[in-house]
Amino acid sequence: MLSLALELYRLGMVRFGRFRLTSGAESPYYIDLRPLPSYPEVFRKVALRMAALLEGYNYDYIIGVATGGVPLATAVALMAGKPMGYVRLEAKTHGTGRRLEALVKGRRVAIIDDVATTGGSLAATVEAVRGEGGEPIIAAVVVDREQGAAERIKGLGVGFVQLLKASQLFAELYAAGIIGEDRYLELLRYVSSSTQGR
Repeated sequence: MLSLALELYRLGMVRFGRFRLTSGAESPYYIDLRPLPSYPEVFRKVALRMAALLEGYNYDYIIGVATGGVPLATAVALMAGKPMGYVRLEAKTHGTGRRLEALVKGRRVAIIDDVATTGGSLAATVEAVRGEGGEPIIAAVVVDREQGAAERIKGLGVGFVQLLKASQLFAELYAAGIIGEDRYLELLRYVSSSTQGR
């Protein structure tokens, strides 16, 4: 059975080149996990691992971060037997105008997203949950790009866990001979400079 890093690469969800991020910064790699539900076997494996990762936390509600975190949060909620909701990228401009579609008041909340970079979306979700009377206790992602998300979320008093760090993903691809030494070192320098730039 392939490791998660190799599965994600095999399915084209990890790419190398030059990519512009939401922040405007340029990255030598891109991770897009939105196609994950299109591969039920791998999606189920990821959801099972995420559910297991959260087992040690005393939570009773799950929030998915739109858009990539919503399918994963749904799968984990079904496996864990927990209620779930989601946070929109932006508040609705019609109807109730809600951003958080959930009933979190008085609940201990686990927040799930696919990829974390600086943690902006996760931090906004933490605040949205608190604004509705919920208590965010843990944020979990599939891949942490190691560009500040963990520190930012922990700074808000919320735990942070991941299935894979970017540096671990690169190490597995390098060990498997998928990326060469030059690219591997470039990627490690990028992660290191991102860490030092914070």
